[in-house]
Amino acid sequence: MSPRAVLVSGASGFIGRAVTARLAESGIEVVVALRRQRDIPGAARAVDAGDLAAPDPALANAMRGVGTVIHAAGLAHRTGVNPAALAAANVTAASRVAEIAASRGVPRFILVSSAAVFGKTRVDVFTEASEPRPDDSYARSKLGGEIAVRAALAGTATRLVVVRPCAVVGPGCAGNIPRLARLIGKGLPLPFGAIRNARSFVAIGDLTGLIDAAIRADDPPELAIAAHPEPIGTPDLIRALARGLGRRTILVPLPAALLGAAARAVGKAALWQSFAGSFRADVTIARDRLGFTAATPIETALEMTGTALR
Repeated sequence: MSPRAVLVSGASGFIGRAVTARLAESGIEVVVALRRQRDIPGAARAVDAGDLAAPDPALANAMRGVGTVIHAAGLAHRTGVNPAALAAANVTAASRVAEIAASRGVPRFILVSSAAVFGKTRVDVFTEASEPRPDDSYARSKLGGEIAVRAALAGTATRLVVVRPCAVVGPGCAGNIPRLARLIGKGLPLPFGAIRNARSFVAIGDLTGLIDAAIRADDPPELAIAAHPEPIGTPDLIRALARGLGRRTILVPLPAALLGAAARAVGKAALWQSFAGSFRADVTIARDRLGFTAATPIETALEMTGTALR
């Protein structure tokens, strides 16, 4: 598919900003939809997005001549968010943008969802065909957004591609990685040396590369997981982040079962699962259908993240 202009919602966020810069570098005209005016590197022009969850978002005119809409807007990495707010941002808004794209005859709609819909930890290596197991309000809202967008585009000429990235790392990322960096920065011994797990991540540059491939593909899959083919264990993750921070870290091998019990006792079971459990993705679909394989080692992405957090 020959790339035409692309509209990116959520362009001021971590993923949206990186996607905008990547596409502009590859010669694609990028229109960014923003709630507040700000400079977004690579944007050819900006439009007022208004409230995307409102009955009539201010995007219809902005989609003239657009070949792909990338919906990267939404709520993530915030604690204590009301489930209703998550539903408005991640379900209703996604559905409204998809409806407008279909009404304007936009050929392709790329929804940036999350591999969190598969859960926080799994024994199996999950694929696009694996059963979703969302286990918190955020993951349920992302899966709800996928369902709503599919319904909005059903029977239309707009082709849907859902991208489910595993945890995205790189300078500027949010969530558990900056929290862990702050813990490493204290210089104290950490009791995580006995954790034996394997978790999939994806570097921000590789996620944008997969999205670029999904724009250009003649026959993209409806669903693609974004991850590096090699997972990483939590001790190695900590070491890589510490190298970027320029800090020496000592990992004490306390039994993981003991730490898990302590986490459950203080109401942090979900955080422990996402930190110490295994979560391994199969990336065959991205390789075979999009010709894409993530190239940035996760250790490298973590070191870069740590350096940016110094």
